[in-house]
Amino acid sequence: MTLVNTEEKVIYCLPGTMCDERLWQFIEKVLVGITLKHVPLPQEESIEAIVESLSASLPTSPFFLLGFSMGGYVASAFTLKYPDRVAKLMVVSNTAQGLQESEIAQRKLALNWVAKKGYKGIPPKKAMSMLAQRNRQHEYLIELIKEMDASLGEKVLIQQLASSLDRPDILCDLLNLSIPLCFCLGEEDSLISAQSRRSLEECKSATQAGKRVEVYVASHCGHMVTLEQPLWLCQKIKVFFGWLEG
Repeated sequence: MTLVNTEEKVIYCLPGTMCDERLWQFIEKVLVGITLKHVPLPQEESIEAIVESLSASLPTSPFFLLGFSMGGYVASAFTLKYPDRVAKLMVVSNTAQGLQESEIAQRKLALNWVAKKGYKGIPPKKAMSMLAQRNRQHEYLIELIKEMDASLGEKVLIQQLASSLDRPDILCDLLNLSIPLCFCLGEEDSLISAQSRRSLEECKSATQAGKRVEVYVASHCGHMVTLEQPLWLCQKIKVFFGWLEG
């Protein structure tokens, strides 16, 4: 394998719900010479408003964009609205589709509970459920999820849950763009249904996206791909963004 020469190696990164810049810490250690620019999700009342806020801070000339989980959906929505500003898009732990009905109901229950009882942080069982079965024994991963959640707090949780309830399915529209796309998913991600995975493959075939759209699935990995499989993800990042040839 040989490195591809580029003048600037920068990726703008949007985090997921209740995640901060620590989300990237493991892959940053491996991506030597590549800059990951963490972009916090704006605290707005809807996905559309979040995208509009980002439009004022992200580059106007084509740039590389990576989004994780909720940030993956936001990155997809941004790319769909401003396709001339995104050179390549990588979506991690998301499929640019709407939330499952069960997930919407769960989020509404959470919002009601927090409104009545307040928020005391993510429960350990919830943090564990975001990891693959074999990774649930790693206390440092669970603590990291809990620490990011605690740093952002109740106000951000309410804003992020409420603003992301209304998520239109934008997958096929996204795949119809001429922009290179890459989806990286965890094999044991409980937040992405088997139907969502099938829909991703079906839309890819229906739009005849072909080699322009890549889909990869990491084994022994849940929702937290950046933390659970950093070496695997780094290899995908280098190849997709053109900094490593295989």
